Amino acid sequence: MRTLTLFILLIGLVGTLSAQTPAVNVHQEIKDGQLVLWVKSNLPCHSQVFAEAQSVDQRFQLSLPKNSERLLAKLPIDSIQSASNFKDQLQYNFILGNMNALPDPKYHYMLPYPPGKSHRLIQGNHGQHTHNTPGSEYAFDFEMDEGSYVSAARGGVVGFVKEDNKEGGDNKQLMNKVNLIMVCHDDGTVAIYAHLKYQGALVDIGEKVFPGQVIGFSGNTGYTTGPHLHFSVMVGDRSVPIKFRNLPDSLVEGRKYEQNFDY
Repeated sequence: MRTLTLFILLIGLVGTLSAQTPAVNVHQEIKDGQLVLWVKSNLPCHSQVFAEAQSVDQRFQLSLPKNSERLLAKLPIDSIQSASNFKDQLQYNFILGNMNALPDPKYHYMLPYPPGKSHRLIQGNHGQHTHNTPGSEYAFDFEMDEGSYVSAARGGVVGFVKEDNKEGGDNKQLMNKVNLIMVCHDDGTVAIYAHLKYQGALVDIGEKVFPGQVIGFSGNTGYTTGPHLHFSVMVGDRSVPIKFRNLPDSLVEGRKYEQNFDY
């Protein structure tokens, strides 16, 4: 099964959180001969923002706590051709979570589906097909029929939801057509539940979820060769190893694993 590439795992969170709320607000002011840029995050999780403006050949990076505002950059006004609308020239995206997070080594995750359900692991950690880069080496692909329940493997806050895509298949052109839910955890890590069905999310951005809560329905959207759930836990742009409750430290591809009732 195709997994998500790093580009999609980090999903460019540009645009809006809803019809009314942008993911970020960028505003500028001219002060003491400098153009000063500020970024306000409307995201409910810590994030890393990356911005660039080709007109000045510069790239900017900033760590943003949830719902915060910080200075992005100060630029000499005489180095900018169109200073009055410079903020509109910026292209930006985000990585959810704290890139310096230290995952809690004592935490054991639930499987990403409800108690009593079992699914076959079709690709595990360091998989030969696509789980072989820092962004996916500790990911798990579970075979699931479309419409199967997906549940939170750990409690947290929903940081991002995408559910408006209908397409999926073995075609790289569909890479950005993946539906997913991202959940931010207390230790700064972020869980990704990907390839969900069209309108397959049952939670909204900013909503708190608890372990075992059904949050959506599996599907076959994006770049994939068949219906499955891609699950991984991330620190910034890299996946990190995790352990599941009452299961061996290493899961074996081809075996089915059942979620027990121990919350």
